Amino acid sequence: MNAEQKRAWLGVITGAICIIGYFIALQFIGPFAATGVFGLFGLNGFSSLIFRRTPTDERDQDIAKRATSIGAIASYEIFVLGNMGVWFVAFAWHRQAQVSVHLFPLIVFLGGITLVFVRSVVLLVLYARQSGAEDA
Repeated sequence: MNAEQKRAWLGVITGAICIIGYFIALQFIGPFAATGVFGLFGLNGFSSLIFRRTPTDERDQDIAKRATSIGAIASYEIFVLGNMGVWFVAFAWHRQAQVSVHLFPLIVFLGGITLVFVRSVVLLVLYARQSGAEDA
């Protein structure tokens, strides 16, 4: 397992902990305070210090590029769907004239988390697919 896969596993594990922790904290402290659980996702920032870089070949670079592209597309979709969802619920459904300013930074934040989480999952899937093809 190379360093990129280790960083991807860290992203998947911290993402899962944050999602589960959010729903647990939601029951006790409410929706806005429960978003503080996503601060644990910041542990991914230390992954380059924890897992040393190893030399990569073209295959590793191609897998990383494909995973990053798919993660960026998923992040953009979350951003667009989040903003359109706020518009639909607030203006089209409830006929409200104002929206809480706390929602839009949350949408941007969830887009960033989506980028890292989806990139990590796709990276692990692509590496598993490559190793499966080599074994056959």
